[in-house]
Amino acid sequence: MTLGIVGCSDIAFKRFMPAAKKVKDITVLAVAEEYDQRKLDPFCSEFNIEGMNDISALIKRSDIDAVYIPQPPALHYKWAKEALLNGKHVLIEKPSTDCLEKTKELVDIAKENNLALHENYMFQYHGQIKKILECLKEGEIGDVRLFRCSFGFPLRASNDFRYIKALGGGALLDAAGYTIKLASILLGETVKVDSAVLSSIDGYEVDMYGSAQLSNENGNVCQISFGMDCAYKCLLEVWGNKGCLIADRVFTAPEGFEPTIRIMLADKEKNIVLPADNHFVHSIEKFLEETKDKDSRNEMYREIVKQASLVEDVKKCTH
Repeated sequence: MTLGIVGCSDIAFKRFMPAAKKVKDITVLAVAEEYDQRKLDPFCSEFNIEGMNDISALIKRSDIDAVYIPQPPALHYKWAKEALLNGKHVLIEKPSTDCLEKTKELVDIAKENNLALHENYMFQYHGQIKKILECLKEGEIGDVRLFRCSFGFPLRASNDFRYIKALGGGALLDAAGYTIKLASILLGETVKVDSAVLSSIDGYEVDMYGSAQLSNENGNVCQISFGMDCAYKCLLEVWGNKGCLIADRVFTAPEGFEPTIRIMLADKEKNIVLPADNHFVHSIEKFLEETKDKDSRNEMYREIVKQASLVEDVKKCTH
């Protein structure tokens, strides 16, 4: 499969391209940059690919099968819609768009044209998630009483898109997405939002931190917290009636990192050290699978709409 990149973003440069080079059957041909062309030459030089200054021209190229869109959230809908209408599969950075209505429209277009639309919450494809679910299923900590997911990081540069409302900034669309996604995985198909709080700080036009509670029809509860003005935290805690499980790099385990799952029981503590994994590679591999398999595409369509619906519900709960 041949692929083009919409924009020379940091995540495309630091994460996507190194991962794509490790995936069999994918070739990145070109990158187009309209917003900051100073990034174009270094990007092309580093990865030996063609550079363009017209995104629409890139999308319409007959030698490109798919596009990767790592732009700020408010730009996702525009470029993903154009790509889908031009017959291209789309791998889109999270969140899919900045609202449920736009996400549903993209999914409908993808369905009508038998095209993959893949939202890149790559952490879910890391081996540690599978192991965590196995530990819970096997009753390592007994019956689950509470899930707690936390993801936050310190302030970045003031011009970061995350702080700009017009670009789809805000903690809900950024850090919260990870915790909502994991809550959805843990709670299953009947997950719903019970309550939520979003907070801002002086000098910023977007929500900067918040929390929410989600639950399912079985009465399981997941408390999530998130923020963009916080000490760094990337944590899953599961409290059971016999012990606790902790995974402290659950969203952002880097390549080469061997994550540890801590199982704490009344009389002992066990550390499960897992092999290093590359969730970005696995996410791209999943995208390739979806381009070829209808069932895989339909599963991702459902997941994208489910995620956007939960984000929308968090927003509604705060009004």
